[in-house]
Amino acid sequence: MVFSSDQQLLARSSVPFLIPVANRVPWPLQESWPRSMPSKASSAAYDVFIVGAGPAGAAVAISLSQVIPSLRVCLADAGKNIPFRIGESVPPTIKPFLDHLGVSSSFEQTGHSPSFRTLSAWGGPELISNEFFLHVYHTGWRLDRQCFDRMLITEAVHCGTEILSARVCSLKKDENGWLIDCGTAGRFSARYVVDASGRDAICSRLLKRVPIKFDRLVACSIFFEQRAPSEAFSTDAAVIEAFRNGWWYTAAIPGNRRVAMLMTDIDIARQLQVAQLSTWLQYLAETQYIRPLVATGCPLSPPLIWPASSRYFACAYPPNMLAVGDAISSFDPLSSQGIIKALRSSLFASYAIADHYLRDDESGSAKYHALMNREFDTYLATRREYYQQEQRWPDAPFWQRRHQIYK
Repeated sequence: MVFSSDQQLLARSSVPFLIPVANRVPWPLQESWPRSMPSKASSAAYDVFIVGAGPAGAAVAISLSQVIPSLRVCLADAGKNIPFRIGESVPPTIKPFLDHLGVSSSFEQTGHSPSFRTLSAWGGPELISNEFFLHVYHTGWRLDRQCFDRMLITEAVHCGTEILSARVCSLKKDENGWLIDCGTAGRFSARYVVDASGRDAICSRLLKRVPIKFDRLVACSIFFEQRAPSEAFSTDAAVIEAFRNGWWYTAAIPGNRRVAMLMTDIDIARQLQVAQLSTWLQYLAETQYIRPLVATGCPLSPPLIWPASSRYFACAYPPNMLAVGDAISSFDPLSSQGIIKALRSSLFASYAIADHYLRDDESGSAKYHALMNREFDTYLATRREYYQQEQRWPDAPFWQRRHQIYK
């Protein structure tokens, strides 16, 4: 089929892509939350022990409180001090998940910035707009991640979840569930364990489970303080720009800041030496659309390197254990699906745990994993389509790898 120029532009107008998706009253937001931390020598028994207190872990706790409020749930927070967090933009499809968790009003009160489109130079040099008003839910968001994460934990505590400041050191299966060693924080037991530890995948690592990796993508990111308003176009939109060695992403975020990321494979990042601020800025200067948006910003740190590869833990988990969010699968940031995937998987995981407790039905776990398998297969197919759209650098290793994989 021969496309007209307008049709070609439309064919490239929907980056970042969307994965097909899946409704409840809020609590007021707290600036801080109580930490119900047992003494060092204590040994507490829980119905569900959640490893990781990010969006995925907090969402599991909130959803479980709605389905089985009598459960004793622990949310273990490793207490990482991360000043800058990747995952700053979410598409409009986050709304039904916030509604279902009952946190929409709290979300709207926390100062996140609305976004009404994304812009992308992908498959051609023109900057193409993907307008959110064409979606059922019209508004995307640029997040204050610390406020977003704190909001979800606050809600979980209001729902009765106990917060434990601890890092899991070891796991052991016994006839009643799991024995969990958290070092100086104590030893605990739980009938069910949920791995919500993100890309660290702590439970899988302790159980020596290995993921299937599909690439070596990393994000070389810098957060900027915007010292003056940008004169550039559409400062409210997330912008994507492909280049020979990968692609760039930038978005303004609350607090008068902006994040910019150079996305490439780890070996190419080493060759380009983009971990050095001066080199990273040289590549930034070669961009057409990203550079003007960052021009008034002051870097807050050297480039930070974050893993961003697509991967999946395909083999089944032991009985009475599930993984959610990035702990079970990780998507390319091009999808803008990381936080939505975390919330989505957490809801379905809570339903599988409810089947275990309410019906003594273990089939919920198998259904959950089947759903995660289908979701990841759909993601891979969509990822393939989007990378195939960019054909301007057929001899460049970054693009060759993605085109050869998908032939």
